[in-house]
Amino acid sequence: CLMECNPTAIYWGYLEERAQKLRVNFYSAEDLVLIRLSCLARAQDEKDYLLLRTSWDALKARERVALTDHFLADGIQEQAFVLEFLPNCMANAKANSTVGLVGLLGVLVDLLNNLNTSLESMPPMEKMIPVDLSEMAEFIAVVQNRFVFLTCVSRCQLQFVGQRVYLKMTGSNWGRTTDPDSDMTSLAYTLQDILQKQEVLEAYIMRKHEDSGPSAAHLVVEEDVHEDFKALERSSSMAVQQMVF
Repeated sequence: CLMECNPTAIYWGYLEERAQKLRVNFYSAEDLVLIRLSCLARAQDEKDYLLLRTSWDALKARERVALTDHFLADGIQEQAFVLEFLPNCMANAKANSTVGLVGLLGVLVDLLNNLNTSLESMPPMEKMIPVDLSEMAEFIAVVQNRFVFLTCVSRCQLQFVGQRVYLKMTGSNWGRTTDPDSDMTSLAYTLQDILQKQEVLEAYIMRKHEDSGPSAAHLVVEEDVHEDFKALERSSSMAVQQMVF
């Protein structure tokens, strides 16, 4: 009977079933986080999961660690933030190419850092703290400047009401939703894309190395690596031209 089962077993049992449906691993800490994210992102098939996985691989190692710590915190033994409206944020991020999942996940890391810093100066709170992201979800749907979005947390305010936190986007963000991209921000995006592609490539090679062994991995990815690095060279050249002209 479901009512007699341990809540933890029910929760992780459900996520394991999702992993089986998506035909993905469910062993490492990152595997568990990715399955949880796939639920939040309403991933329906392997294609949806691969989009999420690619976005995850584009993050820096420290960002993946921060998100892993957050999504595996249980709110019982260790403090945890419940990011309300996160599924709406992810849906809007996927629909808005200016933001994308990579941009959203990176901004979530900044938000979590601010939340943890703010808690240090607050009275003791419950282990599980709800954080209302409804305004961020709306902001993601309309923002048209990537730099404005990536730096939006610096212009946000955290409003503590009892045991809840509300993320207020403030007029400093709302007033910049339609800011045009400047030449310098366009250059910054190009260079950032190059770095993200390198992160994805390194993660891909590492996974192939783990799955197939060094020699097999080398044979599998050698051609792809060659093509990807040629693409990176072209992107670098374009970035330099933009900086010059």
